[in-house]
Amino acid sequence: MKLAPRYQRLHRCVAIAALAAGTVFIPAAATEFSVSPIRVDLRPGVMSETITVTNHDTRKMRVSIKLMAWTQDASGKDVYTESNDLIWFPRQMELDPDSKRLVRVGAKTPAGTQERSYRLWIEEEPQPSGEAIGRAQVSFYFRFGVPVFLVPATGQPLPEVGEPTLGKGKVSVVVRNNGNQHFRLTRVAVTAAPGLNSEVPGWYSLPGTERTYTVDIPREACVKARVLNVLLEGEGVRIDRTLNVDPANCA
Repeated sequence: MKLAPRYQRLHRCVAIAALAAGTVFIPAAATEFSVSPIRVDLRPGVMSETITVTNHDTRKMRVSIKLMAWTQDASGKDVYTESNDLIWFPRQMELDPDSKRLVRVGAKTPAGTQERSYRLWIEEEPQPSGEAIGRAQVSFYFRFGVPVFLVPATGQPLPEVGEPTLGKGKVSVVVRNNGNQHFRLTRVAVTAAPGLNSEVPGWYSLPGTERTYTVDIPREACVKARVLNVLLEGEGVRIDRTLNVDPANCA
């Protein structure tokens, strides 16, 4: 199923648990639900937004909603801490089968000079099936973190991409954000003739952060290439770099 860009369905999880000492673990199936939109921008003039949560299942479901401040450490890794910086309601809710509920989220104060980032986690609370009562079980459930950005009045991302390097069969490239607003890469790809095409998924770069992307290059293709083309592509971002190949660095 192809999903619309602002609509994401979280599909039912199916799993088989291992047996231990003759005890059967029965998975409690997760409910199928969707969240729309899958990103919220709060900016001057639009300081609140609504998120629709839809239960596509034939069973009632309960969800909890929690806000986390979202930052990134020195290596670009996401860091989450509980926060009450924003207003959101409700914080728990039940959805009947094939029903929808709204979550409202809003800013208490403007962003200031630098964008502030959050994730609003919408998390299913598992409800064991009646068949599992009296027996050990493993519950599976879903959660989805909606990115919420509190955007400054004059926000601008400033991507800076270092020169890529090749070592031990890996291409590495450093990506910095020198602006006051995030940007997002969707992929980092390395190509060369004949037939080399390797890539890794991109991610958000929050203001003032740095991240190194590393792409594995098959040795056979690497030693045949004289030049590697490195493409960084994302939302409103496209940056091309080239890298001369020293075969000694392909091992």
